[in-house]
Amino acid sequence: MSAITDKTLLENFLNLIPAGVFWKDKDRRFLGANQMFLDYYGLESVSELIGNTDEDMGWHIDPEPFKRDELRVISNGDSIKNVLGQCIVQGKIRKIRASKSPLYDKGEIIGLVGYFIDITDEVEERQRLSYLSQTDDLTGIFNRRAYNDVVLQYEEQYKTNKTDFVLYMIDLDDFKKINDEFGHEYGNMAIIAVSKALSMAAAENCVLFRYGGDEFVVLHQLQSADEIEVIEKKLLKAIDTPRKIDDAKIVTKASIGHATYSETNSLLSLIELADKRMYEMKKEHKVKR
Repeated sequence: MSAITDKTLLENFLNLIPAGVFWKDKDRRFLGANQMFLDYYGLESVSELIGNTDEDMGWHIDPEPFKRDELRVISNGDSIKNVLGQCIVQGKIRKIRASKSPLYDKGEIIGLVGYFIDITDEVEERQRLSYLSQTDDLTGIFNRRAYNDVVLQYEEQYKTNKTDFVLYMIDLDDFKKINDEFGHEYGNMAIIAVSKALSMAAAENCVLFRYGGDEFVVLHQLQSADEIEVIEKKLLKAIDTPRKIDDAKIVTKASIGHATYSETNSLLSLIELADKRMYEMKKEHKVKR
């Protein structure tokens, strides 16, 4: 039985690895690559690659981060692991995760060896699932889960730069009557219509969430305290505007309460204070009726 040579073993091993493997000299010029690498970039032969740098191949919109990493590997002997990046592959932008290490010969760095995997589909699926988990099924706007994530960013900005923000809690008045009179399907259409109107009203530097049922939350970073009342009136006007839904004319009304983070210095107290003020307005509306 004939012995398996190191060359044969290496060639088979390189073709078995589910990653694009490559190696370069000290000037970052390609010396070789496995078949998966060639197939990924649509190269017919390794001869199209040898002697070229990444910049020569034109695979990156911004080649500098790749170049800096490779110089660290070659000059300092660093190993780069699982670095995220983008590359141009046959006319498309793809996301990759790359690792690179020094290539030694007799203790001296003579180049680098590396590999990459394509994570485009993985990233897009993760982004899709994240979008779905943070999006309200009925209206398509952010949901309560998204609020819990986003409001933490507002709080962090306040702690870092003292950028105050206001939270508006909005609840539609007597919405149960709409469901009782016209049915839940009609009520859903009314919620959708209101959310669209609020989205337009909150378009400038505000973030809108469906907090649950007929409740909405709006967050806004403040440049001036004068903005608070202006935005509140704008939101109420968007809801109060008469609208036609499924050939029936409907007028929705809402109660609203607001609180600023600087009043409370607590996210829990913030939404509780806005909610309390919103219900105070709701009581006033009932008294007037």
